[in-house]
Amino acid sequence: MHLRLLAATLAAALAAACSTETRTVVVPAAVPVDDACSAYGYVPGTEAYRICAEREAAARRRGRMAAGYAEARIAADAQESCLSYGLVAGTERFDRCLRREISYRRPA
Repeated sequence: MHLRLLAATLAAALAAACSTETRTVVVPAAVPVDDACSAYGYVPGTEAYRICAEREAAARRRGRMAAGYAEARIAADAQESCLSYGLVAGTERFDRCLRREISYRRPA
């Protein structure tokens, strides 16, 4: 009886030692540097993302401003752009957009 119990325990221990576990970890892709709308918190594939991307692309086509462009005007244009993307003033997403838009508008 003890021999059977010992054999069963040994078999169970060996089976447990031989078992393997496979885990798959999915790491989300990093936000591309040029994907401003994802950086602002919009989810790709949504209508809000599409609108933001279209407006952001139009703003990029207009390019940087001339060296004499007033700092106050840069800030005002940046705010206007962020609002046009559908962001709400005073939120973290809006502030992130504002910083990015201002940097785009400053002369190189």
